[in-house]
Amino acid sequence: MHSLHELLKDQLKDLFDAEIQFSAMLPDMIEKATSTDLRQGLSDISENTLENITQLQEVCQLLETAPTGVTCEAMRGLIRETTQTTGGQGDTATIDACLIANAQRIAHYEIAGFGTAKAFARCLGKSEAATLLGKLASRAGDHDKMLSYIATGGWFSTGVNQEAIEGSTSH
Repeated sequence: MHSLHELLKDQLKDLFDAEIQFSAMLPDMIEKATSTDLRQGLSDISENTLENITQLQEVCQLLETAPTGVTCEAMRGLIRETTQTTGGQGDTATIDACLIANAQRIAHYEIAGFGTAKAFARCLGKSEAATLLGKLASRAGDHDKMLSYIATGGWFSTGVNQEAIEGSTSH
């Protein structure tokens, strides 16, 4: 990389590819989920991921760069892990807990990636791009919080993690 501007463009291409890969994986994750809350949460994430793709295209347009041309190896690895860890048979609540763990890892990758790109855009004086990237980072943070709630429960539910404990002790 010869400049921060080039680095930002490369980061955006990486993030764009990551969102494309995640978008393609989400239907499988939704299908494997047995918790109604998790299915709905992953469906919401799926819709948001499509919005993320559109917003990343907008950011790339603002920076006069094509969003394609880079493969996100990190997302490829996260998706491979998701496939490996949820591909077998097992207690349904444990599989749901595994889906949540994998989706949270992806959300954390998004938070880091969008947040870093936002910081680069801000340094470069690209305020409109920085604002859009900030919204993407915030959305990823909201996904993480929602997934944590599904995992741990709240006032009126025990959460998937507790269900996984109960399911594994009954075997």
